[in-house]
Amino acid sequence: MRAAVIGTGGWGHTHIEAYWRNPHTELVAICGHTNRARVEEVSRQYNTRAYLDIEAMLEKEKPDIVSVITPDAHHFKAYKSVIDAGVDCVLEKPLTMDADEARTLVQSAKAKGIRCGINFNHRYSEPFSLLADAVQQGQIGQVNQLIWRFTGGHYPEGHPLPLAHLLYMQSHGFNMMQTFGGPIVSIAGHAHDPRNTGQFTTASFSFQFESGAVGTFIASVDEDYHHPNNYSFEVTGSSGRAVVYDAIRRYEYFARPTAAEPRPLAHVWDSPFFDDESRQFAKTTDRHIQAFVEAKLNGSPVPIPIEEGLYALYAGLAATEAAMTHTVVQLDFSHI
Repeated sequence: MRAAVIGTGGWGHTHIEAYWRNPHTELVAICGHTNRARVEEVSRQYNTRAYLDIEAMLEKEKPDIVSVITPDAHHFKAYKSVIDAGVDCVLEKPLTMDADEARTLVQSAKAKGIRCGINFNHRYSEPFSLLADAVQQGQIGQVNQLIWRFTGGHYPEGHPLPLAHLLYMQSHGFNMMQTFGGPIVSIAGHAHDPRNTGQFTTASFSFQFESGAVGTFIASVDEDYHHPNNYSFEVTGSSGRAVVYDAIRRYEYFARPTAAEPRPLAHVWDSPFFDDESRQFAKTTDRHIQAFVEAKLNGSPVPIPIEEGLYALYAGLAATEAAMTHTVVQLDFSHI
């Protein structure tokens, strides 16, 4: 398949490398925004063609699949250009920072009948794959409680929204909560603005799920990625409990004791000593793109469809409203 990448930044390189290494794709074009020297340099490195105009690239190269990686504030225009052209695409999170724009993208993708996915790449790490297997195999049982904690990151410079990091960085958490907990029906929460700048950089929330399960969501950019255990996700059910640490670092499973097995052994996966594929965060995107390509080849459903980006955005906006108004906010996804 002919593949193209729009975006030449750090994560753009991650997508470029993913297509470059994939045996089912040929990287035919790289498109930048305004820096011609940069896009030409990157294109020479990968022996492909350089563009600064999305529409011109799509028209001339006619790619089968496109990844779009632009700054958060520029997602809508670039995403819509590719979707309107009717090209199957992989988009980066967040879908947008605006609900109306996000709905427009979802509706356009549906109208065009294209395969459109969003790169919630954390779900393709080894620990989260093990967690998904545990849920599917019934090791967790009925899910009763979910806890998300992500407290590293970068201060949201220039964002007018008071809890902007809930929409870009923490979109992974909202997606995880919905992936393993099901639809969220209500959110309540609190937030803190330690710098008195109008940016509430630390927040905590309580979720109620349609299933009756409950969740805790802790989100902050006031810690640092270098701090240990600043990322964890825990799912507790009727049959056991599983925890993921730092996305790619560690997975633990603890079965609930029974009369037949009062002291069951824990199951633990740690990232291996050598720097293999399973402990490289960027390679989670390789895994996702491989799954997307295979789905396209086999005619199977998109692994993480664009709608999930809209669901995560709705949850982030609802959490923002809950914290700013000190109310319980109800969510309804039935009309999507």
